[in-house]
Amino acid sequence: MWTGDQLSFEALQRRTAASAAKVKSISQALPAHFVAFDALQVAGEELLRVLYAGRRVRLEELFTGSNLARHGRCAR
Repeated sequence: MWTGDQLSFEALQRRTAASAAKVKSISQALPAHFVAFDALQVAGEELLRVLYAGRRVRLEELFTGSNLARHGRCAR
């Protein structure tokens, strides 16, 4: 989760610990974002022996055409 201009694991923990009654308000106050840096397995295919550049291509292919692809400050 972003707080200011950096990711905050503490903010994520606060958000996930919210009671059911507070979910809506806390999700608006602390919006979460999906951030993926690497792909180690795709569709059952292990990519651990693939160089990072190749894994990055596979990661980008996973999100091409989705609302998650290259969104906001997480874009390359």
